[in-house]
Amino acid sequence: MTERCYGFLADFAHPEPLIKAARAAREAGYTRMEAYSPFMLSELEPVLGQRSNRAYWAGILGALIGGGLGLGMQIYANLSYPLDIGGRPLIALQGFAVITFLLTITGGALGALFGLLFLCRLPLLHHPLFETEAFQRATDDRFLLCIRADDPLFSETETAIWLAERAVSVSKVPA
Repeated sequence: MTERCYGFLADFAHPEPLIKAARAAREAGYTRMEAYSPFMLSELEPVLGQRSNRAYWAGILGALIGGGLGLGMQIYANLSYPLDIGGRPLIALQGFAVITFLLTITGGALGALFGLLFLCRLPLLHHPLFETEAFQRATDDRFLLCIRADDPLFSETETAIWLAERAVSVSKVPA
């Protein structure tokens, strides 16, 4: 029986080999990679290509829904239960501005929060990398590059050999 594989985790002692390996992997065509280091490496961000702004758009969508809901709710209430107060119009947008603004801000914040949680797959109680021994030192003194098995170029033998040529050690991460 073959064991399902999450990917291969390459262990580096210093940040420069990790950055070089990530660049080489990107140039080789690998697209689904993850990198872990004890501190932020700004050179890795463009190499890994994680410049998604989907959380931003989730916030914008939440703001539009919240603002539309707030405005629509006030218009519906004023049309359903009309009150003639001093000859003022039933739909007075100036009077609806505060509630609409507050629900827009609330909707945007909730949309961004839940969009980010969804995109980060949180709450994630278990991750396959937690099982590997090398990952336990990721926050101490190790620099790790993981090439995931769902990458189109991933091959258990070729990817392992390719990483072994560049890293201190390579370990298979079971799914």
